Amino acid sequence: SLEQDNKRAATIVKSLRSIFTEGESNSQEVQLGDLIAKVLDIVKPELKSKNIQIQLRVDDGLVIKVNSAEIEQVILNLVNNAAQALANSGTLQRHIAIEATKIGEVVRLCVSDNGPGVPADFKSHLFELLSTTKQTGMGLGLWLCKHIVTRYAGSIQYEDMVGGGAKFIVELPLKDRKSTRLN
Repeated sequence: SLEQDNKRAATIVKSLRSIFTEGESNSQEVQLGDLIAKVLDIVKPELKSKNIQIQLRVDDGLVIKVNSAEIEQVILNLVNNAAQALANSGTLQRHIAIEATKIGEVVRLCVSDNGPGVPADFKSHLFELLSTTKQTGMGLGLWLCKHIVTRYAGSIQYEDMVGGGAKFIVELPLKDRKSTRLN
């Protein structure tokens, strides 16, 4: 487990370097469900210790062409943010919902929680560099998520959940099926 964490950390560092050099991102066709499963394997012990339940709904066949380490980092940041919000919320029934669906030619990934949500005065700065509501946060996570997602012609946005909580919506294009055709 420790060796896997070290390899994952090394992959993230390489991925971050590629992000900032705007060079080759080593994109490959991957199943979004597989990336979500990898992230959940990493965070399950922490979620269990904080008594946070995961609700998971992932459609089959969600193939995207990305650097898997970069999108895993996006998912990890969103799940960790939700877990931290819930841990500090005082909510007894804590849950994080992860939903991945196909909407037209787009894959939509939603990560939501039933925590306190984002303060109103912070929403306009949510994806800015060095912007954070956390005591120990550096303000890199959501900025990095946006940077990665937009590299793949995608988008990320925030919505308040009805009844309280936060919902982050990431949209990425499905793998371009036209590029696999022979001329």
